[in-house]
Amino acid sequence: MASSIGASSLFFVVLPWVATSDSHGQFLGAHRKMNTKFIRAELQGALDEVLGHGHKMQNAHLSKIRSVLAPMFEALPKNKNGKISASVMRYTVRRYFSQQHAWVVKGFEPHADIVNATEKDADIVQEKVPDFIRTLLEEQFKHEGFAFEDTVAMVAALERLTFDEVVKNVEHSFYLNSFSMTSKLNRSEVMDVISSYLIIEMLEGTDDKDQHLVDKESIRERYPNWDITYLFLIDVVSSYIYERRNSVNPFAEKELYSFEDTARMAEMVSEEFGPWSNHECHEMRDMLVKYDVHQTGRVKVADFYRSTVEGAWQFLEPTQFLRHNGALDESSASLGPQVIIANYISGMSNCITSSPYYAICCLNDCDQVFRHIEELIASPTASASQIIDSVGSMPQGANITPEIRKWLDEIAVLHDGQVPIHGRLLAQWLHFVFPHECPYPHMGGLKPMTQEQWRALVGEEGESVSEEEVRQHLEAETSRRPVSEQAGKQMWVFQETLLESSTPSDRYSPVSKFLQMAAPFAMIGSFGFMAFQKIRKLDPSKAKSIEYDV
Repeated sequence: MASSIGASSLFFVVLPWVATSDSHGQFLGAHRKMNTKFIRAELQGALDEVLGHGHKMQNAHLSKIRSVLAPMFEALPKNKNGKISASVMRYTVRRYFSQQHAWVVKGFEPHADIVNATEKDADIVQEKVPDFIRTLLEEQFKHEGFAFEDTVAMVAALERLTFDEVVKNVEHSFYLNSFSMTSKLNRSEVMDVISSYLIIEMLEGTDDKDQHLVDKESIRERYPNWDITYLFLIDVVSSYIYERRNSVNPFAEKELYSFEDTARMAEMVSEEFGPWSNHECHEMRDMLVKYDVHQTGRVKVADFYRSTVEGAWQFLEPTQFLRHNGALDESSASLGPQVIIANYISGMSNCITSSPYYAICCLNDCDQVFRHIEELIASPTASASQIIDSVGSMPQGANITPEIRKWLDEIAVLHDGQVPIHGRLLAQWLHFVFPHECPYPHMGGLKPMTQEQWRALVGEEGESVSEEEVRQHLEAETSRRPVSEQAGKQMWVFQETLLESSTPSDRYSPVSKFLQMAAPFAMIGSFGFMAFQKIRKLDPSKAKSIEYDV
């Protein structure tokens, strides 16, 4: 359990330094530079120290993470030692943040580039820090694989990283509202600060004080759902106040709140805003589903844009953007192009991207389907009948026609009777069983973009669909043909892709494994000492902090 102990302690030791800032003008800068040599030294030094000492730390937050990850981890493919590979770990972290917070953490996307963690003295932009940390930890565990607690630590480290960003943006929100850090705020003033925090954190707000005040006054023009969002903020603040009711001074005439109180409220906002705002995603889905009379999970592009002509403001992406993001079905010339509803709703085009470390996106409803299967089966593979039983017990029911059942049997035959739970073919099968919840898994090659990234690529004029393109789709011959219950069937591709579960340790003999395990113990003392000395030279206070926390 040495690795699990050390990794758990990482949550407390490693990350308070990553989000420092020295001026208000830099608070929203997603391109601040951080020295990779220092990040590597402090992270590696902390890991070596805690791995070598074996102190166990318990924490309620870590327990919460464990309870969420446990069913998923049990069902994941593992190496011969019961650990998961780096690629499976990335999948696990991606699933956790998606279903808990509706976050897509930068560096953990399926299409994420691998950061070069071998550079000695190079700087790295702030938004690349999560995948840089990921790369460093992958180097630590890539040979033997990630145990359950190592995966818990990766999640905890990333959550700590984002909370440091919350604190920094709350500090800036105090500045934007002309409050000092030591100010005690009444409830109305707290709402002003929390509103500013949401605007700069989630809605691409500016860091200029005068412009920010103008943006707040006109926020309803920019974000039509602001009034209901403000009610969400009131609920968060009220919930925090209720939870701390037993710790306040009962004799105080007026209850006031500190910077720390406000930061905790903002943390709750960042964690809950994605799941709460998912009602907007469901509204969009419902608007599209009304055109899907045969429950194929598809809507004609003409109908997609027709809703815009009829007054909807959401569906403005040009077909080129939809295609780029994997939300377009062009498999049938006779039916014409169609929008894949689940791919569109859970796609990157519906993400908010102000945070340097993550984007808030629509919840992928298929995560709940997988979680249900994982809890019932608790194994990386299952028979076709087990899968039928598990999806059949879903509350929303399952669309399992004889043809769809035959597809599952063919997947089982391909894998000698046992279907991989996390393979591409089962994900594709689930798309046809739950067409409005589960996205279609493309074969690869996609590198989806957020609206912000698309705008940067094509400019503001090309960001939204043109009136001419809408007219062409509405007048096309395919738009006048009735919708078909066969829509999407031609997208069934019998090609499998599996998560790579093996690690280098699987390829070594027991003797080789013993030598591999012995070598780090011989090196840990000297390496840890050197890293520790290096950190102390850079900042003696941090070396002291690491000693204390370990």
